[in-house]
Amino acid sequence: MELTISAQSRTALGKLNKKLRTTGMIPAVLYGPSFAKASEGKASTMPLQVNVKEFQKVFKAAGESTLVNLVVEGQGQHKVLIHDVAKHYMRNEPIHVDFYEVDLTRKIHAKIPLEYIGVSAAVKELGGILVKNLTEVEVEALPSDLPHNIELNLETLKIFADHIRVSDIKVSDKVKILTHAEDIIVSVQPPRTEEELAELEKPTAEAEKAAIEGMQAEADKAKEEKAGEGEEGEEKAEKKAEPKAEGKPEKAEKK
Repeated sequence: MELTISAQSRTALGKLNKKLRTTGMIPAVLYGPSFAKASEGKASTMPLQVNVKEFQKVFKAAGESTLVNLVVEGQGQHKVLIHDVAKHYMRNEPIHVDFYEVDLTRKIHAKIPLEYIGVSAAVKELGGILVKNLTEVEVEALPSDLPHNIELNLETLKIFADHIRVSDIKVSDKVKILTHAEDIIVSVQPPRTEEELAELEKPTAEAEKAAIEGMQAEADKAKEEKAGEGEEGEEKAEKKAEPKAEGKPEKAEKK
């Protein structure tokens, strides 16, 4: 099934993009090899706008490794990958999209997400801890041959010595994996003993104790400084309260 998303040319640039987002649209750009070749005296990117809900639906299905048919109103179709998605720092909603137009005849590099399926016996029956070192691998392939994701079956992890390396991944002959073959993707660690847990908690307890002692030392210092200021104030008050001698001082006797 081919994924399609529609777009329109965008005239809102810079600060005007904020107003654009309030209409349910988000700014986007289209770029790629063909734009780079034709960029002499022209823009190397095409500013676009897409409907945020339509984009979210397509992005959920395509991710960043599946070809999407981008239909630009009045300017034809483009085979693209969703190359980069900027999100709002609080709401985690897309606020800007990069579409990369690919050359279907040239191989490209892409990062393919890993999907874990099944249950590890070393985790379920032996109480081990599943350790995922990688969430994606880099591959090289023609755009149309890129896999959407790569599945890894955790049922192969039966004992603590078992693990899955990059070299264990099975993909089409049309896809070349670039990530180092000996890298461990996922493994299972034995459960920690009570002694190990105590050692892990020890630095935290010591840090908390040091923090409390530091706070107490600061409080004591502030208390001493305040007491010193009080004593100094009392001395000044006492001097101020001393009666001044009346009359003029006697002149020294001339010799």
